[in-house]
Amino acid sequence: MKTWKTQLAGAVLIAVMAIALGIEAGHLPRKTSSTVPLATTTFPIAHHTCAQTDAAIGNTGTIQAADGTISACLRVGSVPAGTYRIAARRNKPGGSILGSPGPSGDWLTLTPPSGPPGTHIKISGYVANLTTGQRGFDRAQLCWESCDTLVGSVQIDWSAAKPGQFTADLDAPAAPWFSGTTVAPLRPGRYKVTFPCLPSFDKPGGSCSGVRLEAHFDLLGQGSSRCTGSLPCAVLQSTPATGPPGTVLAVDGWAPLTALSGNGFVAVAFEGEPTGKPGFETFTPLIASTPFTVTGAPGWASLPPLHPVFIQRTGMDAIGADPANPRRFAYCGNGVIKMTTTGGTSWSSIPLAGVRAASASTTYPIPGSASGGTVVCSSVVLDARFPASVYAVFAAATRSGPPPFYFVAYVTRNSGRTWQPVPVPAKSEMGRFGGFRGSPSGVQALFWSQTTTDSSQPPQFLVEQTTDGGRSWQAAGLRCPVSGPCIGLGPQDNGRCMAVGEWQAIEISSDGGRSWSTPGWPGRLSACTTSELAGLGSNSMIAVDQMGPYPLMSSSDGGSSWEDVALPLLPGADADPGNVQGSLQILPDGRLLLAGYRWYLLGSGATAWCSVAAAPPISNGEWSASPRLIGDRLYWSDPTAGAAVGVTLRSFPISAVHC
Repeated sequence: MKTWKTQLAGAVLIAVMAIALGIEAGHLPRKTSSTVPLATTTFPIAHHTCAQTDAAIGNTGTIQAADGTISACLRVGSVPAGTYRIAARRNKPGGSILGSPGPSGDWLTLTPPSGPPGTHIKISGYVANLTTGQRGFDRAQLCWESCDTLVGSVQIDWSAAKPGQFTADLDAPAAPWFSGTTVAPLRPGRYKVTFPCLPSFDKPGGSCSGVRLEAHFDLLGQGSSRCTGSLPCAVLQSTPATGPPGTVLAVDGWAPLTALSGNGFVAVAFEGEPTGKPGFETFTPLIASTPFTVTGAPGWASLPPLHPVFIQRTGMDAIGADPANPRRFAYCGNGVIKMTTTGGTSWSSIPLAGVRAASASTTYPIPGSASGGTVVCSSVVLDARFPASVYAVFAAATRSGPPPFYFVAYVTRNSGRTWQPVPVPAKSEMGRFGGFRGSPSGVQALFWSQTTTDSSQPPQFLVEQTTDGGRSWQAAGLRCPVSGPCIGLGPQDNGRCMAVGEWQAIEISSDGGRSWSTPGWPGRLSACTTSELAGLGSNSMIAVDQMGPYPLMSSSDGGSSWEDVALPLLPGADADPGNVQGSLQILPDGRLLLAGYRWYLLGSGATAWCSVAAAPPISNGEWSASPRLIGDRLYWSDPTAGAAVGVTLRSFPISAVHC
């Protein structure tokens, strides 16, 4: 069994190489018509297939097999049509710090001492005067011939009966290898095998206070004819070689070994020139590349007029509307929930003080319950059938520790006089709450399941439903929308937007809501900003996700397959989807709205955005406040209007959203 130090060493090795190779999720350099030609080869390349969930957008890292083969799965990002290149790059070796030669009592032997390429070698050795702590390092660097050429990391098994003795395993190279800027052909001969520093390099300086052990291995046989000429001998291929944004590519190739014993790390990227990283090509040498032609994605102007029959939003919305009465809605205020039943002409307050008492006995006390600070909700949902029942979401930390915070769910059945936690399913717990879903017939609460599942499958979740205003809850399933395709959004995760992001899975049902599944791609939408999933009638839908690599996507087969829709650039913006300044959403009439410091509109068939001159700027704009259409007005919580989020509700008539 590998210890935590073994796993840590492997993880650190991969992480360091990934950083050196410039691996950045979602990074796509600019288009170029320049490509590196394929090397001429006489050997076949094995091809593999890629699942939708295996493909990385832009670039990925892959471990090179011991025979030199390379395989990776990429997805074409939202880029303009043109010719790009798919490139494989390796880390530029920097050499190793060598320890002092071992004293006369130290030794290293190889069994067998000779053999053909690929021979499995048992390494035995001894290092004197090691402490128990030093023998806890169970991975070590190993070099073939030279520590600035072919280097790998092997597991060290220390003997419990004979302190200082150890064993390790090594496979002799079975293919040529990179040696600096050249390639060393696979030829018979005597090669040095070196542990440059046992038991481990020192931290944090990286110096070596250990010893260096060396032995020799005689490589027998005829060697290999690969890489014996002057031409580059690596090759890379893509299947397919052309396609629109969103296409999954199976990238296959062969290259000289980049590391010893199957430890080679190769960056495979969909890239162009320049890379945007000064010196990137020098520091991360190109192994091989192949061209890929991106065909144009359908543009917004080519789409027929869109007619959404329902729109679902991601995230915990601070504004909640009665699904059966657009004149009744509420929002999270400072210490209260503000509610109107008159379309905003008059307001009442639902107190939140009772939430403190309700959370006192739980493992997730609401912040402020001990200090007396103001309680502010994150989201509010109204019950269409029971006016006194209100459901609210709060951020809470565990009693035993500081943030991260978790979402927890509460309900009041008497307009805020008392509050109770929403009952948690047996296979979940309070901090695994993932959001409410309201409908004219009742309210659902979603929780992540604690049941261990296959890691290759999407996480499972549970649904609790009330139809009597929160008095009782029963196990249920997601509901299909009243019209259009049967799709929905799963619970919101707890990933933290400032770290790894938050998201909600797209859920699809083909049997009327009895069972649900997540498509392989796109699979999920961002919940750090408000994304939207809209049904267009029949089996068609669109997804709006401004923080995703594809801001607008469409599906005509119930969500089984999707395609990128190219949007016109905003005035002064560039092609990076992450540079969209404002909250992007689709309106019920099918137009796209971007609301922020300035508001922009994209009508049906339009080839350019137009400015909504009369719209008010949203304070601290960009995407922090996403207007919600209730009745005939767009409402949002002004994030800078008071001491707490949602203190002031602002609105703008939908009739004035025009250019």
